[in-house]
Amino acid sequence: MEQFLARPRALSQTTVGAAWLGQFAAGDRAAASSLLDAMLLLNEEQVGTSIRLALDRIAEGQRHRKRRVALYAEREFDSSMIFEVQMLRDAKGRLRRRAVGYNGPHAVRPVRGHARVGSEGFVAHLISQATERWTKIFMNHPGPDRLRGKTAPAGEIVIVTDFLGSGTRVSTMLDKFWAVPTLRSWKSRDMVRFRVVAAAATLSALSKVRRHRLKPQVEAEWIAPTVKSSADFRTVLSWMRLIENNGPAEGRGTGRYGFGDEGALIAFNYRLPNNTPAMIHHGEEGWQPLYVGPAPVELRELFGVRSLDQAIISAAQSNGVVFGRELTEEDRQTILVLSMLKGRWHRGAEVALASRTSLPVPTVMDILLRALKTELITRSGRITDKGYKFMESGRAGERKTPIIATSPVPYYPEALRIPKAQLI
Repeated sequence: MEQFLARPRALSQTTVGAAWLGQFAAGDRAAASSLLDAMLLLNEEQVGTSIRLALDRIAEGQRHRKRRVALYAEREFDSSMIFEVQMLRDAKGRLRRRAVGYNGPHAVRPVRGHARVGSEGFVAHLISQATERWTKIFMNHPGPDRLRGKTAPAGEIVIVTDFLGSGTRVSTMLDKFWAVPTLRSWKSRDMVRFRVVAAAATLSALSKVRRHRLKPQVEAEWIAPTVKSSADFRTVLSWMRLIENNGPAEGRGTGRYGFGDEGALIAFNYRLPNNTPAMIHHGEEGWQPLYVGPAPVELRELFGVRSLDQAIISAAQSNGVVFGRELTEEDRQTILVLSMLKGRWHRGAEVALASRTSLPVPTVMDILLRALKTELITRSGRITDKGYKFMESGRAGERKTPIIATSPVPYYPEALRIPKAQLI
């Protein structure tokens, strides 16, 4: 993984950040500055690369199978069902509700009364590219007639999005798939599976979508921090107090903590999600958001990329891990992740580790697999004695406490105290 969140300087130190911070009272500015600098910043290239790699992995896994994969961009729908349903007679002459149509829903179509097109336009372009690359695997927004094709029917339906903030819109879209009788029948007979691919997500959104009755497989490369996900309880309280007392009470269909009360701390160079606190993404008379639409030119450098080694150092500083000198980049990666690894390993723990270290999920998995291969951890995820020795050897030594003389006359004991074990 060559790309990572690039932050050559803090967001609060930019002109844009300083102007936003200037709206707060002097006593609140420190908390607002820390909130701003905690945000995950992703550019369009990073989002696109994450989605492309995820779709490539799906295609490679399907290469030698006879079933294809249907791709749909996440967006809002006015209708109650994803496909049109008609009453048709089956082979025995009985009337049945059946999904029909060669083409599926449009990849991009604003809901009635709205002219704005969100990130689904960008995602639809990525789907189009993936379909052109894997013509025998992917189908671009197919209708039910194509899904049930005789030669190569679809075995999986994938919803693609750039960000799972609250998980509400994807869950609603899954509900509209579930409402189609044909799809319910296919699902009950295990003829079709569902999956959600996102470039970034909050932990709560991942959990919510995974609990949907369609039981989709959900994956995201980047885990977005939230107001309440900080390990420091005092920081969480200061941020919550800040949000309650500053900025608009609502905006863009959200409350103070953003849509779904997520309080997500993430920004894309092409938009600010409404899952972020309202004081970040929404402006009204007397209050200005961080920015509107694409990020200003001044923030381009901040949304760039940097080496993984720089990212590891930044993540280590955030988590209180101090590296010793002369360590390789690979050793730094391993020590950082092992320092965050607690308890027995279980499926999905890599997501929590990615959230705590601010590293991409695939990078965390690569580090864990390498640690397993070198016997630094067991298959259950526990750190071995070899692993603990490796971590200790790679950490910077603790500062020695200075010896303060309390008496100018040195004391020399005439005899050593006998250990209690020898007195019994």
